[in-house]
Amino acid sequence: MSKVACTQCGAMILPRTAAETGGICMACKQGIRASMEASREFYQKLKEYDPYRELWIWLVGKSQADLGLATLSEAHRHYFAVGVLEGEVYNGGFDQFFSNSSGAYYALAVEGLEALKAEASRRLLQDAARLLFGEEPPPLDRQQRWDVMMRYVQPKSDEEPVTPELDALDREFWEDPDKLGEKLAAFAQQSGILEPFVRPA
Repeated sequence: MSKVACTQCGAMILPRTAAETGGICMACKQGIRASMEASREFYQKLKEYDPYRELWIWLVGKSQADLGLATLSEAHRHYFAVGVLEGEVYNGGFDQFFSNSSGAYYALAVEGLEALKAEASRRLLQDAARLLFGEEPPPLDRQQRWDVMMRYVQPKSDEEPVTPELDALDREFWEDPDKLGEKLAAFAQQSGILEPFVRPA
């Protein structure tokens, strides 16, 4: 049986389907064609070589090695720490950054944000740290961080939890006042850490 083209997207459909839907395919009728195309394009792009993605995969591998980031340049460490910060805060806020192993990168993230000249993001990170840990820096040990952070989850009876204040810092960070992604990309190029992953044109 010959097929006919959907009048909206051009996909080939059965004439019976066209008669029932007014000439459009089921994906267009259900309003999911745009999301299907966006998904297809997203996965197609994943197949393309991306030097930033390759740099990140390499850094993650290094971070999991025995010596961690210790053998890498300062630029590598700053890029990694800020990248981890950005991913964690966008995924679950400052609480998630400090609760996970990523919290051990706090000092490096502060340095990295300074190197990127991302002053608003640095201030937000330091404000979040003060809310959760007071004037002491966040402990490097994850369990110790959890123990200290419990005071904002379960404060003493005469204290208010800091959750609303922390939520406000999250929202401000999510507004991306420093255009952090752009600054990270520029930093990777200017510092030279992207260069080994760039393929010749």
